[in-house]
Amino acid sequence: MTTAIPRVSVLMPTYEQAAFLPRALDSLFAQTLADWEVIVIDDGSSPATRAALAPWRGDPRVRYVRHERNEGLGKSLNLGLEMARASMVAYLPSDDVHYRDHLAQLCAALDGDPGAILAYSGLRHSYNRHAAGQIPDSWLQLVQCLHRRCAVRWTERSGFESDDLEQLFWHRLRPLGRFVATGQVSCEWVDHPAQRHKLMQEPLGGINPFRQHYRVREPLRFRTSRGNVIDELSQYESTRARAPTPRAPDGLKILLVGELAYNADRILALEEAGHTLYGLWTRQPYWYNTVGPLPFGHVEDLPMDDWRGAIARVQPDLIYGLLNWQAVPFVHEVMLATSGIPFVWHFKEGPFICLEKGTWPQLVALYQHADGCIFSSPEMRDWFDTIVPGLSRTRPCHVLDGDLPRQAQFDGPAAPRLSALDGAPHTVVPGRPIGLHPHTVAELDP
Repeated sequence: MTTAIPRVSVLMPTYEQAAFLPRALDSLFAQTLADWEVIVIDDGSSPATRAALAPWRGDPRVRYVRHERNEGLGKSLNLGLEMARASMVAYLPSDDVHYRDHLAQLCAALDGDPGAILAYSGLRHSYNRHAAGQIPDSWLQLVQCLHRRCAVRWTERSGFESDDLEQLFWHRLRPLGRFVATGQVSCEWVDHPAQRHKLMQEPLGGINPFRQHYRVREPLRFRTSRGNVIDELSQYESTRARAPTPRAPDGLKILLVGELAYNADRILALEEAGHTLYGLWTRQPYWYNTVGPLPFGHVEDLPMDDWRGAIARVQPDLIYGLLNWQAVPFVHEVMLATSGIPFVWHFKEGPFICLEKGTWPQLVALYQHADGCIFSSPEMRDWFDTIVPGLSRTRPCHVLDGDLPRQAQFDGPAAPRLSALDGAPHTVVPGRPIGLHPHTVAELDP
């Protein structure tokens, strides 16, 4: 490594972006300002990332460090800040691109304003759009920013996760000086499906797609800009802290296949009865499709890369397939691969969604071949009897809403009625108001 202090330290956080990384580095090596170092922070990626970096490792300006497992953007960037030697810090996420004059223009903007702490460029984004500075209704992106090195640090996962970089860092810099714009589009915030903010923002992203992509093991405090604020640490603190339930003499090894949804910790009723739970989760969950590692613990996940071998090793006594339409293809695949193991199918969603999505044949097959079925309502049971004649009379069947909360949520004294506080009637609409239009809801409020 060269001993000369560079003009700019460029922080490159990366996670499973081996296909993007060479393009990002090529754009950095093409800079007209060549007095830089780049610190590549590999946040627990597979070996493909290190292999993609190999052609550049011989350059003394390239430094590489790796977390053993994913620790989050904040911790990665803070590690980069600790390693940085230059007085100026820029950012180049491994899926983004700097244009040739990017670093030179940003440095010139800070040099020209001693009272400024940060300079930002314009950028190309969303495939073919351009912004002269900050994208409207958003925040400054990493790729467009350069700031003076200081003691301020990024919020780490132990604090909270967010797609809002203003919350994570920029607001801490603002008291230290002005933010100045170059007015030039000199970088690209590359648009692709696995961008971090897309994995976080509901409805296509959310806490569960985020958890699965980054293989997050611990509960999260999650503050997405589009969706629900979630604090799993406080919500599941007592559940995670308790000791595992001892295996009952008649306890089963139950493999949960698919996903859970609202009130996902209801599944612990099985563990608390002395059964051992394993999880094998659908690959592309929606934000409300809870998948492992489960934030409330007490369920051991099987590896997706060899789930057939893992099932053979565990030898479960029962496979419990569940719950929404998104899980149907994967649960069907597992059912076909595990003949001989008793299989229970629990479906919650309206079957019309499987008609719409093209998975109707797999849904029908799940009911035809299941050893037992759980229906979300008596009406759903009776409806499926018309699809698979005699279904509920030829095998064990049960009715249970897949989103029921646990009994513990109702323990303790009841809260006072709202009407006791203001004397007015109050109406509760339980569940999700799907199908209720705003004017209908308004009619419930006198």
